[in-house]
Amino acid sequence: MIERVTACLENGGKHVLRRISKHHTHRSLHSAFWSHGAGNINLPSWWLAFLQVPSSRDRTWPFDKPATEIPQTPPDPLAFLDFLYPGETLAFIRKLINANTSVVRRRRPSQLLLQRSRAYTSAADAPDDIRPSREATGQSINTEASPAEDTNLDQLNGEAGSEIRRVFKRMLRSKEDPPNTPELWQKYQELQGMSLSLNSRDYSLLFERLSASKTPFNLKCIGDLFGDIPLPKRNYLHYDHAVLAALEQKDLEGAMCLHREATSRVRYLHGSSMILKYAVQHSRWRCAEEIWNYHLDRERAHVWQPNIWKDLNTLQAPELLAGAARAVSEAIRQAKTSSHDDANLTRSLAISLVQRALSIRNTEFDVSKQLGLLSRSRRIAQPDLSLFKNAVLQNLSLGRHNHKHNNAALKLYRKIRGKLNLVPDVGLLMAMVKRFSALRDSEGMYEVLEDFRKHHEAPPEEAYSLIMAQLARHGDFDAVDGLFRDFIVRHGKENIQKHARFLFSACSRRAEAGRADTVLQSLRETYGYEPDLEAWNSLIATHARVGNHDGAMSLLQKIMAANLTPSNSTYGILMNMFARRSDYDTTSTLYEQAISVGIKPNVPMLNSLVLALVAGDRFDEAYQVVQDAMTMDLDIGTNQPTDITGDFTRTRIWNTLLSHCALNKRLDKVAEIQKRMHEVGVPFDNITYAALMLSLCIKNMPGAALRIKNVIMPSSGARPTALHYSILMGGFMKTNEPNKVLLLADEMLKSNINPTFSSQNQLLRVASRVDEQQDDQENDGEQPFQARRAEEVMRQALETLNPMELAALGPKQRAQSNPVNVAFYASYFSYMVYLYGKKRSFDRVVDIYDEYIATARKVHGDTGALPPVELLSALMVAHFNAGEHEETERCWHLAVEKSEQLARRFDADTSQPGWVLHKYRFILALPFTRYMQSLQASSRVDDIATTVDYLQHAGYRLSVHNWNKYSQILAQEGQSLLAFEICEKHLMDGWPGWEHFGAPLRAKRKIKKQWNPTSLDRSRPFPHYETLVYLAGIYLDSKSMPYGTGKETLQDLERLAPRTMEAVLKMPNFEDDVQDSVLRRN
Repeated sequence: MIERVTACLENGGKHVLRRISKHHTHRSLHSAFWSHGAGNINLPSWWLAFLQVPSSRDRTWPFDKPATEIPQTPPDPLAFLDFLYPGETLAFIRKLINANTSVVRRRRPSQLLLQRSRAYTSAADAPDDIRPSREATGQSINTEASPAEDTNLDQLNGEAGSEIRRVFKRMLRSKEDPPNTPELWQKYQELQGMSLSLNSRDYSLLFERLSASKTPFNLKCIGDLFGDIPLPKRNYLHYDHAVLAALEQKDLEGAMCLHREATSRVRYLHGSSMILKYAVQHSRWRCAEEIWNYHLDRERAHVWQPNIWKDLNTLQAPELLAGAARAVSEAIRQAKTSSHDDANLTRSLAISLVQRALSIRNTEFDVSKQLGLLSRSRRIAQPDLSLFKNAVLQNLSLGRHNHKHNNAALKLYRKIRGKLNLVPDVGLLMAMVKRFSALRDSEGMYEVLEDFRKHHEAPPEEAYSLIMAQLARHGDFDAVDGLFRDFIVRHGKENIQKHARFLFSACSRRAEAGRADTVLQSLRETYGYEPDLEAWNSLIATHARVGNHDGAMSLLQKIMAANLTPSNSTYGILMNMFARRSDYDTTSTLYEQAISVGIKPNVPMLNSLVLALVAGDRFDEAYQVVQDAMTMDLDIGTNQPTDITGDFTRTRIWNTLLSHCALNKRLDKVAEIQKRMHEVGVPFDNITYAALMLSLCIKNMPGAALRIKNVIMPSSGARPTALHYSILMGGFMKTNEPNKVLLLADEMLKSNINPTFSSQNQLLRVASRVDEQQDDQENDGEQPFQARRAEEVMRQALETLNPMELAALGPKQRAQSNPVNVAFYASYFSYMVYLYGKKRSFDRVVDIYDEYIATARKVHGDTGALPPVELLSALMVAHFNAGEHEETERCWHLAVEKSEQLARRFDADTSQPGWVLHKYRFILALPFTRYMQSLQASSRVDDIATTVDYLQHAGYRLSVHNWNKYSQILAQEGQSLLAFEICEKHLMDGWPGWEHFGAPLRAKRKIKKQWNPTSLDRSRPFPHYETLVYLAGIYLDSKSMPYGTGKETLQDLERLAPRTMEAVLKMPNFEDDVQDSVLRRN
């Protein structure tokens, strides 16, 4: 019965039922139901003809006729059903129907059609198009009610309508989030039932409230609301909400109908962007092309329109790249199957989508998908610079530490300038300049510079600065000098101060102090130039890198004389110079001086304090400075990385401490520092990982160090450098695995990591080991030793020798204590001289030394520079083995002179005691051993004591190997008392006793390992096994002497050296060459 009532109240009575329940039905009953129902009623057959409802295919709706033919009053739906209801009910229903006539006429025809179409339960009888567009019908309907009708309705509803309107407006303007849309919609229906209209503002607000949630109920309400709005009052906002609701319900055809109606009525329409997004996402290309064609028509007509890409821009790069790829595929297909015009339209849309997809920035995406899209797009259009430029910029937008996208950007840039033969514009070149500058990529800078000159005559001023800064950082002085002169010609001398700095910076990186002074003099004479503070700092850094501390300090005085105030960078450079020399006193004095004049400390200043302390073996004090630095307010400058998570500003200080412990084999401290860095949140960088790898290699665990490079570093975003490969090579050399060293060298080259002198030194040692093994197997001793492989490695290193390698400011293995301008090539020659000297190939020693002198002149033109101490020590080995004791002594005096330059404290008087810096106290230990042997061979043993006194007075220290060798020489020369005294005073403090080595059968193996000269700590006192054997020989000789003399000698020995005598007396009897040659010679 209720469904029959609903059918009768379709136009008016339905408002009564809406008040009863929110979940109501609008359905009328199918005609078959009436036929079935009438069959159960005892009525004559003619009565059924009045109850039959015509089929949807046969009936004609009133709104399908012109507006003039629509009846002014609706037909009485109760004409043939009044027998079902009481009389009072019929009267009430007719009253409501008459009261809501205007509402019925305002109902949108398409909405009425939608409601009527839902009345059908048989799909066969439903209309084909439930939402026809107004253009399709070609009809116009007058939906406005007359003013008289509205007045009558207001009078009819009276105060009840005013109250409902007031409640509705209050709910409409409520800030409740989310809004109570069911209740709000109920009030709206009540207003509609009373024919109370809304103004345009209220309609817009109601759309906004309903659009706040995309529930099915809200979406249906949006459609109903749009149908309630009179046609003349619909604006672009109403259409936008209706289109959005249709799309949310996946009704693209309905949205297109609304769009077609809107395009003929409103001027601005945002719904185009929504439909285009939906069509692209779901590959509905016919709809997308229709929207695109509409957009192009308005564009050609120069009509303003909203941004067609607004909604597509909300998609992430991967999704839009995928949509653009599908559009390109559709364009390729249509080019084969469709008309020319259709294919052109699809191609235009596809290319525009590709451009839009490549315009998204700062969003991660699959590089292969982007490159594939670019490749396929070339099948529908010629290569376009803007397309590839956008692709480059899209990759660059993801930050300089995203190596995958950086490589893609570089690949595309090189494709633009190469295979595609396109002309890169200034915007693209500037973007590449900035990225190459961030990546410190000098090769890329050269490419950009070439493109600027080839296509745009010269770079803009900003590009000059960036390119010159990078090339100066790379140490390419000639290129910087050429750019500087070109800049002066094109832009004048106004900014000479800024760009002249790069000349001094390049000199500093190359460690060429003489050239820097020459450049300064030339600029003064040519341009009247006076350096600013930054230029002075570069000059100071240049002198600091070559170890000229006097020259660096003189420049500080010139800064003050020029009325300039030194900065924390100035003091940081000076402090670092003295800290590397372990001159803590001067370093701390400079720090206090900077603080006293109000300079805020920075990381380099504190790092210098730590470096000076650890270089002086003052670990606990250095650790305290590092801990204090975590809470200090430091000046971190503006050049810190901003696109990496974490505080990297203090990592450098921790690395100094960590590296010191690793190099000095304090592996327990390495683990402690690493744990502490985790606790305080200090992130690891490349140097941190290098220190950890070094500590593992020292423990003969290069495999674990290799895991850090292959697993841990990539997971943290760090990239291995030549330093890491060099450490691994040394580790595998230590474990006697030269094949793995060669594999690492090959991997480094395949990874585009240029070899440095650290890695080349490791290869040199691998090659020399192979040469020695081959010589031992094939040479019978008659032919001179030839290190062919080692020499080939050295030749390759020297052929690629470039002072610009000095521009790398990171740690360098095997640089030892030499200034960087000497260390990076002297290490090759030092090792080769040592190798040939050990093999007694003295002719080759002379040749190698001559090559060193020629190389030094070629690189620096510095003919007066002394060779490094390591090279002189290797020469001494060669001359001593050749019996050339005069040459050996000459090399010794050169080594003393060179070490004095390096080891002297600042402003120290060498005539006073203790002027040697702590770091350099053992610098003469290695050559002194050879010098003592040479003096012994020359029968000048007494000169050894004189030399020892000089060294100790200056502040040098003899290593444990020096003291052992000295004691052995004295024992061999019969100076028994002095030999025992030397051993007792300088070696026995670290003696553990023979019991420490266990049973005699096991003691021999332990003794050989304990007394290996290469494993002895040069500062820990410990008597060498050979030393005790020689002293035992003295004891036996004393016992065999005549009774009185021998007894006095033994008593003197026990008095002067009681611990040494005890060690000699308890020494086990071993069957070895040492005891056989010394104790059993008779």
